Amino acid sequence: MAKDLQSTQSRQSGDDEAADAQQPLDWMTRWVGILLPALVFVLSSLLTYELWRDARNNAELALQSNFQFQTRETMRRIEQRMQAYEQVLRGVVALYGSSEEVDRDEFSSYVGRLQIDQSYPGIQGIGFAAVVPAARKQAHVDAIRKEGFPDYDITPHVEGRDTHAPIIYIEPFFGDNLRAFGYDMYSEPLRRAAMDLARDTGKAVVSGKVTLVQEGGATDRSGFLMYLPVYRNGVSVETIRERRESLLGWVYAPFRMEDLMFGLQDEQARDLDLEIYDGSAIANEQRMYDAIHDVDAAATNGNLHSIGILDIGQHMWTVAMASTPGFVQRFDHDRSPLIIRGGLSIALLLTLLTWLLLDDRARSLQSAEQAMRLALYDTMTGLPNRKLVSERLGRSLIDARRGKTRVGLMFLDLDRFKPVNDDFGHAVGDLLLREVANRLKHCKRESDTAARLGGDEFVVLLPRVDNDEGALVVAHKILQALTQPFEIAGHTFHISASIGVAFYPDHGTDEKTLMKNADTAMYEAKKNGRNGVSVYRADAAVE
Repeated sequence: MAKDLQSTQSRQSGDDEAADAQQPLDWMTRWVGILLPALVFVLSSLLTYELWRDARNNAELALQSNFQFQTRETMRRIEQRMQAYEQVLRGVVALYGSSEEVDRDEFSSYVGRLQIDQSYPGIQGIGFAAVVPAARKQAHVDAIRKEGFPDYDITPHVEGRDTHAPIIYIEPFFGDNLRAFGYDMYSEPLRRAAMDLARDTGKAVVSGKVTLVQEGGATDRSGFLMYLPVYRNGVSVETIRERRESLLGWVYAPFRMEDLMFGLQDEQARDLDLEIYDGSAIANEQRMYDAIHDVDAAATNGNLHSIGILDIGQHMWTVAMASTPGFVQRFDHDRSPLIIRGGLSIALLLTLLTWLLLDDRARSLQSAEQAMRLALYDTMTGLPNRKLVSERLGRSLIDARRGKTRVGLMFLDLDRFKPVNDDFGHAVGDLLLREVANRLKHCKRESDTAARLGGDEFVVLLPRVDNDEGALVVAHKILQALTQPFEIAGHTFHISASIGVAFYPDHGTDEKTLMKNADTAMYEAKKNGRNGVSVYRADAAVE
């Protein structure tokens, strides 16, 4: 008995030792089961963060680069336009250089052939202002009146000046330009400063911001003028003194700033605010042009912005440009949100998989696959469900925007399906839906997606279509396949389908609009007698 007791105590002691030895192993297993998935999640999250940061930086650099290109291109266009207009004035100067005297008819004929109203936006006219010493003022006025302008006078009347510069030619000579006839440009300081600089340098000079005489007193339109001096033929103009002594007058062009800038920015830059200021000061009173009044291009409010200087006709313009939300939306190809969502999803999935593998690898893999399939595929037909086709449609729209391609979406509803369910039961109806799914699979391309939304509603996604006809060929192929008899459970069924088709970007630029318009087109097909295809029409949607 003592021996048995000793044996029993020995076995109990061995069991206790085994239990004691097992406890650390169980503890280690539990901690490995916790720490290893946690480590996988942390490492995956860190990798996701790095990828997100790189994607965000690349997107910001690309957006900044695009903005800088658009600003440089806009500045270049302004310079080129003003250089072209300077060449127009130089042509008029050459007219004076080739003639002993340019009379009114010759001036009018030359400028008329330029067709400035059609070819040179912004120019209100081309004119000539003559140098008239005070001693010859009355003689000058009498001479112009004898040409058939009895009301001609030099205005405004300012006494005590030794020199006048009245506009004697201005073409086209009608409308608002008539207000400029006889206007003494030497009477206004900004104009006079530009004219004197042109006279002394022999180069084109642009004035500061002014209100044109053509505006008739209205001050809400900004303008400026460009001058080129005209000297007497056959005399030396090497020095400033010689230029002043031989000056006949100035060829000039008045500009409305809004008209000048019309059409200057191309399609890519339409969402940029462009502001131009006279001189170097950025102030409201110096602003000559503002493309978008609701945006302050000179403010550092988080938008992309730049400030540059243009030297136009020996005069400084400050050009401020800023992006708008529309510009960022069109050009910001930032995939960092997608990366962060996808990365965290993958991190969670990897963590879950690691934990499941530690528990039961085979069973966990099978469960994950089943869960994925249940989430993304229709259990009855095996086709992608609404969630999966929605994701694929979203990706297709992103690719189409980037590649400037088209996407087709078909909304399909079975005709005469309800009587099958009512007369033969849902089990037969389910078998019929499975056979419809099989036929849809055979009618589409590998790149296309056929999905079931629920009930007897299906969707076919064509991620790339070259033209409407190609998509309609697929639609009619589906119709032909579904009108063939169905042999189900010993019964023969004849059904058809109504198909509505919508295209990106013609009928919608986002997933919701495209789905809605395809659905609208499908109802139009039913309205037209069923068993047909209808492409979305806006007027049908209104009806």
